[in-house]
Amino acid sequence: MRGRMKTLAHRHKMSGLSKMAYGRPLMGLLLAAALVAAIACSSDEEVVPTSAPEAATSVPSESVATAAPQASAAVEAPAATGPHGTLTVALSDIGFPATVPSTTAVRTGMFLQQWGVYETPFVWAIDGPVIEPLLATEWTMNDSGTEFTIKIREGVQFHGGWGEVTADDFVWSFEDEISEDSIHSNIGTAREMGATMTKIDDYTVLLKIDQPNIFFFNAYMTNTGGGALSVVSKKRVEELGTEAANLDLSGGTGPYKFVKWEPGNEVELEASDGYYGNAPHFQTIKILEIKEAATQVAALETGLVDAAIIPAPLAESINAVSNLQVNAAGIPGAFRIYPQGNFCMETTLDGEPLDPWPRPAYDPEIPWVGDCNDPVSQENATKVRRAMAESIDRQTMVDTILGGYGQPSYLPEVTGPLLERIYRDKWFIPYDVENAKKLLVEAGYPDGFDVTLRVTTGSHPLETELGLAVAQYLTAIGLNVQTIVLTYSGNRPGVVAREQNDLWMRSSGAGGADPPEQVMLNRSPENAFNPGFERIEPLQIIREMTSLATEAELDVLREDLYDWFNTSQAIIPVILADQLMAINTDVIGGWERSGGRSGITDFDKVVHAGG
Repeated sequence: MRGRMKTLAHRHKMSGLSKMAYGRPLMGLLLAAALVAAIACSSDEEVVPTSAPEAATSVPSESVATAAPQASAAVEAPAATGPHGTLTVALSDIGFPATVPSTTAVRTGMFLQQWGVYETPFVWAIDGPVIEPLLATEWTMNDSGTEFTIKIREGVQFHGGWGEVTADDFVWSFEDEISEDSIHSNIGTAREMGATMTKIDDYTVLLKIDQPNIFFFNAYMTNTGGGALSVVSKKRVEELGTEAANLDLSGGTGPYKFVKWEPGNEVELEASDGYYGNAPHFQTIKILEIKEAATQVAALETGLVDAAIIPAPLAESINAVSNLQVNAAGIPGAFRIYPQGNFCMETTLDGEPLDPWPRPAYDPEIPWVGDCNDPVSQENATKVRRAMAESIDRQTMVDTILGGYGQPSYLPEVTGPLLERIYRDKWFIPYDVENAKKLLVEAGYPDGFDVTLRVTTGSHPLETELGLAVAQYLTAIGLNVQTIVLTYSGNRPGVVAREQNDLWMRSSGAGGADPPEQVMLNRSPENAFNPGFERIEPLQIIREMTSLATEAELDVLREDLYDWFNTSQAIIPVILADQLMAINTDVIGGWERSGGRSGITDFDKVVHAGG
């Protein structure tokens, strides 16, 4: 893969960083997902000038924590064997409470599961691409791959005294997640597949889809991301009402339960008595929202927090502190630009009319959108997107902003082992300012145009700096760029409503196990969330992929899919950024993660220093 030799050298340098018992990327997760199917995002906006200072810092917002965090005491090895002590971590965005599936956005859904409060039916194993039981104990699949019989673990109690988990809770949670007014990110595939869940008996449910789908079971029943099914108490929602239940912090079944969730400030968890699985090591978890990366590092160095995601250029200096260690936090995360407003589908793949149509943000006069019904206009819009893609010096961004901890990205959303296997040199995007200017002239914009670049934060400590660099590259080819920095949570409502037609630069933090075609690229009009484009071409290819059973068959169609994305630049890939986590070794002795998870997650698997 072109342009990666220096990056790989930096990755080799990382091998000197401490590696305790940390979760690692799993090479075979997609294959396992295939076998499973085959056999069995408001904070205030702040406008940032394009001509930013070289040492730009993250832009603060009103949701910065105001309460001074308390120092977490170093934990001595106690005689007690149960949960004890406090673990304090920092995140740049803790989201906001939402515990009813249909009202839960993807980031909150991920937090519910990753923090160990709510659980999915199954979970990826730590040491390999194997699905293990969690709230469900086993499953079987019929020969056609359209029916899944799931056995529910007996005796599991909801937090807060809401009773035992039964088939009624499974069915209600699934139906609510994919209900008509749901904003949940993962509803599109379920609707396309005609998915239903029915109760067989108190501890058995039947999940059915209209046709085989290689990605479906993994997307809904395991812990690959915020789109997976969190099982909630039907009784709790019915008795409290949806609005009250959504903000109510009782419920959940995991090793931790909520004590408080103060958006913009702090989340506190405590170990759940009587958890059916292994008890966690720490009694209390405190998650502080600290937006600035520099402030997080200072909190680490002073002992105010015990773990935080850190800017890669500071890795060596942090690792030199006697009680701090820096560790890779999973598969590199993808930075990309969504040229929003490309809403060119009037119906679903199955021919159902979209409502509303046209989408609120569709405007054929926008240079990167064009008229969906005019081939010449579409060709010019493609040239504009290609010009923006070629304006970006990806390798320089990796070398100067990331300190070498990353690599250029040429495929949208593709990371980790899958990228290594399928990449083709024909997808390389050159850094070519002169050709970018030429393409703008050909498209009818010799003097450029005005554009707003939205940069969302909450997944990587250098999102603002990277966004400002992209703004400067776009300015260099003649565009008049206004940059807005805001949290992902603050940006999401406008995206869901299809009201945005700006450029959106987004990071997903550390990558996960789910294949990009499963969720990230499968942006059907039926989904609540959509990054700002609805095009039938990639969805047709992905629909064809879902009926396949082998990795080789998938890769053939993947080439067609990424040929289309490379030609259209409907998503402009920017870089893949390593995510690094620093931990206080006076407090933390080890931290494993379930497969498919990265970063600050799986608190129940954090081990005290000294054992």
